[in-house]
Amino acid sequence: MDGVVMGLLANLDTRLLTHDREIKDMLRNLLFNDFVDLSNATEDYLLAEYSIAYISFTDATQVPLHIATPNNSYYELHVIPSNMGGTSGGTVSRVYLYPNNTTYDNAFYYAEVLRKSDGLYHNYLTYSSFRIGYAFTSTTVWITNRTQYKNVRGIYDIYGISGHYPSITVFSTDWRDTTTEWTSLGTIVFPQSTSGEILVFRAR
Repeated sequence: MDGVVMGLLANLDTRLLTHDREIKDMLRNLLFNDFVDLSNATEDYLLAEYSIAYISFTDATQVPLHIATPNNSYYELHVIPSNMGGTSGGTVSRVYLYPNNTTYDNAFYYAEVLRKSDGLYHNYLTYSSFRIGYAFTSTTVWITNRTQYKNVRGIYDIYGISGHYPSITVFSTDWRDTTTEWTSLGTIVFPQSTSGEILVFRAR
């Protein structure tokens, strides 16, 4: 191949590597209206439709999302933990999403199908907030916020306790209160110190 052409190709490769971040930002901006870092937010932020919020947290048991949520909105939320995998170290208890950053006594009805190492299980339970995980949890949920129908459904992997490395849970939780407005997406509450990232995409 001609030396000049080779030189141009080499230069092109260098420029592409140099501008990799700019290219990714451009593509992201084409796909989404906004990308907001709420890791250090102190008040609720109203995400525009098709926007993503990013929250980084370290050694936390409670992570306020600081996202204002209007009636008739819809979200996809990911909890991406960075705690080390294993069969010990996780607390045998639940992960919750407190809507409006609080609890409502036994107003949430939870249905799940769980597969862990020793078998298949199912449960139908009541809680005082949305249950979205257990022990160390990697979670994806879809959130519907209508005053007359408030639902969080999703799937999560449990790890950090014996018999749960991995285990998979498919679940749905309905907040049966059809009059209380859900105005703040809320706070995620972990049973032990947890680190990682949260991504929230507003689809509607």
